[in-house]
Parts: sequence; structure tokens; C-alpha cells
Amino acid sequence: MSQKNQIDLKYKIFGEVVTLPLFDDSSKTKEMIVLESTILFAKRGFDAVSIRDIASQIGVKPSSLYNHFASKEALFDAVVKHAEDLYLLYFKHLDDMLATAQSFSEVLDIIFLEPIRMSNSFTCYAFSLVQTEQFRDRRSAMIYTNTFLDYSINFMKNWFEKFIERGMAQPFDSKTAATVIMHSVLIGINLRVHEYLNQHPPYSFAEMFSDLKQFIMRQACPDNFDSHTSSQPLPSQLSSSHLGIEITSLNAFGPGDD
Repeated sequence: MSQKNQIDLKYKIFGEVVTLPLFDDSSKTKEMIVLESTILFAKRGFDAVSIRDIASQIGVKPSSLYNHFASKEALFDAVVKHAEDLYLLYFKHLDDMLATAQSFSEVLDIIFLEPIRMSNSFTCYAFSLVQTEQFRDRRSAMIYTNTFLDYSINFMKNWFEKFIERGMAQPFDSKTAATVIMHSVLIGINLRVHEYLNQHPPYSFAEMFSDLKQFIMRQACPDNFDSHTSSQPLPSQLSSSHLGIEITSLNAFGPGDD
């Protein structure tokens, strides 16, 4: 994703208008092909979606898609690469936010709140797609393993170790904590997709994160931990407001979901 292209592309999904960084500024049609394909692949699976389905959703001829992508497989590769770019963009933002933390409690608030603040229906569908298609598609499996897991866990572990070195937390098993956090984030993404599909999950990931925060605080700051005081609650619904990935109150812009 080009660094200069933090341009808003407003896109409507389930009545929610989201603004996303551009995948490619060379063609608005190519952009819409990637976005619509992400939703269709996530909802139906790769095998159940045809080029004709995608073209019909966008309102163009199938030949228009082949002008941009040589095959459905090439389009899918672009879709999952776009999902990975959005995921890494989140971690770039998280890196900047963690650099400002003044306490370990604030560190955890940032780690647990930012996924909720930044999530919207498109990003949740995109990240969920990589998780589900990893069993069929080698590229998705590599992104899931190398980026969603290994990169993310090492990112969290390294930051935890920095705060331990600064005396903001006592030594604790930072890798295990990072692993549990990232698996919880990925579970939370899938729970949100269930909500979008009106398949209500039995629990909210905001509650799950709140419990995780208390557990980690007991390990990292046992002398200062107070289960009755939390620096910030973890609401189940928050508006996104960072990186140009934001929910607005507008009524249109772009095609809706199928």
C-alpha cells in the first residue's frame, strides 16, 4: 500500500459507512473489485464466488475484472494481501500509541481498546477471511502464521519487555501473555463478524479483554493491582477514529453489501 495514499475511500457495508486507505489509486474500478470481492469471499468462501458474481455486485461486465486481474486466483491474492496491509497499518498505529504510554495499565488499555476503536465491518470481514481461507489457500496460511500470529506476538512481546526494562512492570511471561492476547484479538474479530451476520455470539470480546487485562496486571504489577479500579472500561461498541479507517454518519458513498 502506497504511503502517500491515505485518501478516503468511503464504502457502505450494512448501512455502516467506512473510510479505508486506498488499495490502489490507479483505478476506482480496481479498488471496488477488491473491496466487493473481500466481502463476497468472506461471506461465501472462495469456491462459492465466481467472477460473474463479483461483476454483478459491482455493476460491471466480467471482462472489466479481467482487465485488472488475470484470474480469480490473482484477485484473491490481491484481496488477502490488502487484508495484510490493513493489519500491518494497525500495528504501525499501535507502535506510535504505545510509545506514549505512561503506565503499564495504560499500555494494556491501548492494546485492548485500539482493536475495538479501529475495527469496522470491512476490516473484520477481511481479517476473518484470512483466518478461514488459511486451510485452503497457501498465501492465506502464510499471512495468518507469519503476520497475524508470529509478527503480532513478537511485536507485543518486545513491547512488554521494553516496559519491564523501564521498571513499569515486574518480569512476567511476556511471550505467553502476547500469545493469549493475539489469539483473543483474532477470536474477537470472528465474534464481530457473527454479530454482523445476526448470529449473536454467547459473549463479547470486550468482556474477554477486560478479564485478560486484570489477569496480566496481576502478573506484571501485583503491588499496584486493584481489581476494583481500572483506568478505562472496555466498551463493546466504539467508533473507529484512527488511520483513516473510520466510521462516519454519512448515508451513501459506494455500493452496499449484497
